[in-house]
Amino acid sequence: MSRQEVYAWASVWSSLAVTLFYVLTMFGIPGVFEPIKDNIIEVVIVLVFVDLVAQTIITLQQSKSLRIEKDERDLQIEAQGFRVGYYFFVGAIALLMGHVFTMHAIESFADPEFLASMRFVVMHYLVFALVAGTTAKPIVQIIHYRRGA
Repeated sequence: MSRQEVYAWASVWSSLAVTLFYVLTMFGIPGVFEPIKDNIIEVVIVLVFVDLVAQTIITLQQSKSLRIEKDERDLQIEAQGFRVGYYFFVGAIALLMGHVFTMHAIESFADPEFLASMRFVVMHYLVFALVAGTTAKPIVQIIHYRRGA
C-alpha cells in the first residue's frame, strides 16, 4: 500500500468521523443507543481528536522538507479524484438550487411549519454536500490505487 493510498484512507475515515460528530451533535443520539449514550459520546470525541492528530501528521508529512515524491500516475489519480469530487459537489449544489426554487414556488401553498423546517434542511444539505464532495476525491483515489490504474 503506497503512502498516497494510506493518506486517502485516512481522509475517508476522518470525513466519516466528522460526519458522525455532526450528525450526533445536530440530531442527537437515537433511542436505541440510549443505554450506551456516554460511551458513544466519548468515542466520537476521541475519533474527532484522532482525526485532528492524523490530519496534522499528514500535513506535516507533506511539508516541503518531507515532501512525498509523486510520479505521473499519482498526479493523474489525484486529478481524477479532484474532478469527481468537484462534479459531485457541483451536482449537489445544482440539486440544492432546484430545492430552493421549488420551495419558493410552493411557498404560498405550503404549511408555515413545513416551510420553517425546510430552511434547516438547506443548511444540513450544504454540510453533507461539502463532506460528500471532499470524500469523493479520496474514494476515487483508493479505487484507482486498488485497481492498479
